[in-house]
Amino acid sequence: MLRITSGIFRGRMLRTPSGDRTRPTQARLRQALLNSIQAELPGARVLDLFAGSGALGFESLSRGAEQVTFVESSRAALTVMSENAKALKVENQITILNQTVESLLSDRNFPGAPFDIVFADPPYEKAWELKLLQDAPWEKWLSPQGLFCLEWGVQKSLVDELPESVSGLLKRREKEYGDSVLTTYVRE
Repeated sequence: MLRITSGIFRGRMLRTPSGDRTRPTQARLRQALLNSIQAELPGARVLDLFAGSGALGFESLSRGAEQVTFVESSRAALTVMSENAKALKVENQITILNQTVESLLSDRNFPGAPFDIVFADPPYEKAWELKLLQDAPWEKWLSPQGLFCLEWGVQKSLVDELPESVSGLLKRREKEYGDSVLTTYVRE
């Protein structure tokens, strides 16, 4: 179980999938990330890639986001995410896509795009950080001045650092939290 850290659902619990297939973002990382983009959240359209339990998206709704699209391929995670949405009574503010992020990369006409904020907390061992930065159709996925927020780990990921700019994105902020790094890019 995870606790929502702020906003109208502050203190509410979210279920998480059992097992080790998903790795929920720690509460202090979620809080630090969302605090850093708080001004952009009210009214935002959010895309949560590798959504897992949906914690980042539900925290965004709690802080004023208008709509969240979750992308997840794990059946267990999809079930938990739906249950969390029902418990919070936000079913009309979310869309859940049962597909892999890999399949989404080739979908140039992604429904709901462009988004104001895109979150990604990908599996560390698969080099998703650079793949997302280089291959995602940011001109379609992200609105002008939109934010891409990426959690990764210097010690766990296959990359040592992320570029200052790539694919029309410019690094706005990067901060380490223990062995995790939160990097935020803005679309130029």
